[in-house]
Amino acid sequence: MIVGGSTTNNTNIAKPNCPASCGNVIVPYPFGIGTDCSLDDTFNLTCNTSNHESPKLFIGDGNLRIYNISDSELRIITFVSSQCYNQNGYVDGYTSYISIGSDMPLTFSTKNKFTVVGCDDFALISGRDYVYFAGGCYGLCREEVDVIDGECSGIGCCQASMPKGLKYYNVTLNTLNKHSNVLSFNKCGYGFLVEEGKFKFNTSYLSTDSSNFINMIRSTMPVVVDWVIKSNKSCDAVVNVCKGNSSCYDVEGGGYRCKCKDGYEGNPYLDEGCQETNIDLRSKSLNRCDIHA
Repeated sequence: MIVGGSTTNNTNIAKPNCPASCGNVIVPYPFGIGTDCSLDDTFNLTCNTSNHESPKLFIGDGNLRIYNISDSELRIITFVSSQCYNQNGYVDGYTSYISIGSDMPLTFSTKNKFTVVGCDDFALISGRDYVYFAGGCYGLCREEVDVIDGECSGIGCCQASMPKGLKYYNVTLNTLNKHSNVLSFNKCGYGFLVEEGKFKFNTSYLSTDSSNFINMIRSTMPVVVDWVIKSNKSCDAVVNVCKGNSSCYDVEGGGYRCKCKDGYEGNPYLDEGCQETNIDLRSKSLNRCDIHA
């Protein structure tokens, strides 16, 4: 099994003669850097080494950076919608539209929470799964003393659940009164998607410089994306994708994945990728010793 962005057996991660990592991100097959190294075009990734920083991994040839790959999920960068104000009203802002591509076997996970930070803000997140989806929440407060660290229940911060199966989402951020009553401690409002449990609200975020807050969220707060193989097919319709010592299982909502059988670990999509665990090997060795004793 591919675990937490790495594999439990490092001898079988990528296809032969293909890179197994990009910077500090392990790239296990069926994903691959380049179409020759991936299962098909939908699992093609790009490793950007064009600058002097550490190499960065992206979905396809797009702008969605990948932080981690596991046996069922990716964790990618989030984008932050923002609007800031001064005594004259609106100053500047950014509205986010995020798409992972209709042809990709990827959907945004229900493990994410739509989050709004601000004392005079409400935000709408919309997208499409099997039907059109729209949701949102309010972040309201009148005085700084009303806000409590660690709480995100509507006073300065709110969160809303996400449906299963979204392939894109759009964030529209609005204000009730252009922050005119809270400018002394809160000039900006924000809306973003983030993995549940990763964002911990702090009252200092209300007065933090907007660029610093956005950079902090983008660099430390991931979004979870579910992946499957052939989202329009099931295990009954495929042959030879799951290799030796592995089995196929159907995924709710469509598609399938492979997993190593009990007692084996590694990459179930590669020949000889699933190997017996060390525990089982030691057990067999001990049993043989017992027989000859």
